[in-house]
Amino acid sequence: MVPTPFAAIPPGALDLTGEAVRRRRGLQRVAMGVLESAGYEEMIPPTFEYEDTFLRAGGSGVAERLVRFPDRDGHILALRYDFTASLARMGATTFSDATRPLHLCYSGKVYRQEPERGGRPREMLQVGAELLGQGDLAADIEVVRLTLQLVGAAGLRDFQVNLGHVGVLAAGLEAVEEPLRTDVRRWIDRKDRGSLRQALASLSGDACTLMTLPFVIGRRDALEAAVLSAPQASVPGLTHLLALDSALTTEERAHVVYDLGEVRGLDYYTGIHFELYVAGAGRAAGAGGRYDELMGRFGRPMPAVGLSLDLDTIAEVGV
Repeated sequence: MVPTPFAAIPPGALDLTGEAVRRRRGLQRVAMGVLESAGYEEMIPPTFEYEDTFLRAGGSGVAERLVRFPDRDGHILALRYDFTASLARMGATTFSDATRPLHLCYSGKVYRQEPERGGRPREMLQVGAELLGQGDLAADIEVVRLTLQLVGAAGLRDFQVNLGHVGVLAAGLEAVEEPLRTDVRRWIDRKDRGSLRQALASLSGDACTLMTLPFVIGRRDALEAAVLSAPQASVPGLTHLLALDSALTTEERAHVVYDLGEVRGLDYYTGIHFELYVAGAGRAAGAGGRYDELMGRFGRPMPAVGLSLDLDTIAEVGV
């Protein structure tokens, strides 16, 4: 049968039917049950907001990824780019006088343009949680543990959380001036040891640690070895990861790998940060971390840590 023009949908959009729908709805129900049992209250923010909400949270780099449109008053609106920005706004306004910490959760779709990755979906089904107003190790442990519980409740067994800490590489990166710093971050992301060695050969001090620390990947023993040679400025971050590791159970620890060379999101995160990978998926199925500076952008400074899972990716690998 020849398709009609009405059968076409925009690139990055999906028609979901049958088992694909049932799988996603089932994952939503299970995930929200876990979050509610953990004491998180569900929020449903608007599907669209003023674009400034997302730009304020994510910076100018988010602009090209927003799906934007004008309203009748001439204001520029944007479809929900992520839930964190909206919940941060709500935490600073609707819940400004509420007792802290705030345990908030959500489930729904986000909408993003991905100019450099044309094959990526432009709408994604997410579930996640934000813990606002608590800046200690216990909060970080809670969010990491909650991530592991959510993935386990989804029925997945072969998965891994790659966990790092912004403070580990901060001293080394600060010792490298721009524009070289941008190149260094790109080489770290690509694990390009050769380019790093050549670029940093003439530097000394903390910058030299960028030839070793970003390549530390492993379990607790890898962290303990890194502490012995790390610059003093990196030790608190490594110690924090070691303390977090000590709090996890043996079963939980089996799914956690420490990756000190993860630099994506360093301009956003302020402490721990992680990505979730599941067997059979070609992209990360979740992410999270500490973002203590975000709430201040909405006029109500407070520490914050959170997580989000990509239910579309989890649904696809779980079939």
